[in-house]
Amino acid sequence: MNRTIISCATVPFLIAVAMVAACTADPGTDDGNEDEDETATGVNVSMTNATNTNTDPTIPGDGDGDGDSGDGDGDEDPGCGDVSIVPTYTPPNVMLVVDASGSMVANSWDHDLDPNTPDVTRWNSLHGVVTTVMDQFGTAMLAGIQRFPSADACPDATANSSNCYNSDSCIVGNVPEVGVGFDNGAAILAAIPGPDADNVAIVGGTPATKGITSAVNHLLDQDGANPNYILFITDGAANCMDGKVTPPLIEDYDENLPTTVESAYMDDAITTFVVGIDIIDLFTGDGIDGSPAANPFERLNDVAVAGGAPKNMGMDAEKFFNSTNQDELLDELSGIIDEITECVIDLNTTEEGPPPENQIPFVSFEVDGAMIEGPLTLEECMTMDGWAWLEYGTVVTFCGAPCDQFKLGTGVFDGTYGCPPPV
Repeated sequence: MNRTIISCATVPFLIAVAMVAACTADPGTDDGNEDEDETATGVNVSMTNATNTNTDPTIPGDGDGDGDSGDGDGDEDPGCGDVSIVPTYTPPNVMLVVDASGSMVANSWDHDLDPNTPDVTRWNSLHGVVTTVMDQFGTAMLAGIQRFPSADACPDATANSSNCYNSDSCIVGNVPEVGVGFDNGAAILAAIPGPDADNVAIVGGTPATKGITSAVNHLLDQDGANPNYILFITDGAANCMDGKVTPPLIEDYDENLPTTVESAYMDDAITTFVVGIDIIDLFTGDGIDGSPAANPFERLNDVAVAGGAPKNMGMDAEKFFNSTNQDELLDELSGIIDEITECVIDLNTTEEGPPPENQIPFVSFEVDGAMIEGPLTLEECMTMDGWAWLEYGTVVTFCGAPCDQFKLGTGVFDGTYGCPPPV
């Protein structure tokens, strides 16, 4: 929950709420069929104290024209009726844009920080992490995957000669390997090489801009009801810049990457998180060696800022989410996905709107019929189960276990705008 609260200003993501009809119904129309109405509307309206049909809540009366307040004993709150709402989770669209260049299998690392176990390739670790996050968050997001380059890159590659020093190393499909979809883990894993892939299945350059462009176009083709995110995962600087020929095609950094990511963020509201795999702060690729001449640390910092979601709001020297082993890679990706699948309800965006001021202290939520503790303070929300106001009376967030239940769809949620007790 720490990341979600801290990032609210950085990555705006306000979840829509399915709301109720107004609580000013005329009691004379109540035929006792509340259950039938509830089924038809998806909401639950309680008629408690809802006896005043005046439009001005400051004028006492019960709607019968005699100017009194209900039964005349003065113990009712004019115009107040308990209203039950059904909070609805809106999952984000999340495109994983993953580096499948030759360096992902050419380079190995100490993935578990255990000198007694053999090193594994970076691709092996990435595959394992993607498996885990899809198991954990598959039902909380609409996920897809775009690899760069595609499986068509370097068609003549063999185990003894895997590299291709030409435009074949820059081939990227025009559409993602898997489009965004709900609970899409199995499809994603089936569409990419396995954890033990070699330098024939994983080969080529780093055409990151083409991968981002394909992912952006796919997200723009969606219906617009869900917020859009890209998780860009790479182990180096980009090359394969359009318009260049070999050797600059391979040896020069692709300056179009940060501007492409910035355009997606500024023009299309697509936020890009940048995750690095064992990125070093050092100028590399000087000479004819098949990699772009650049400092990948500095270049990925630029991309992270351009994407609208730099680490720690861009206040650190390291502005992207770097990892030096598999556990760190898992932590970074899990933390980001946990952040963008946040449990926020903006009551301003609903048909009913936020509760009236006199009902704010009496707002409550429950899951599976059990009351959720709250409102908590934001500090308590970081470590406790419950709910809290992000903005008093208007924006709510669930905390801890209720948040997990909300975004994973494992509980039935209800909320109530309660009424002040009788005076």
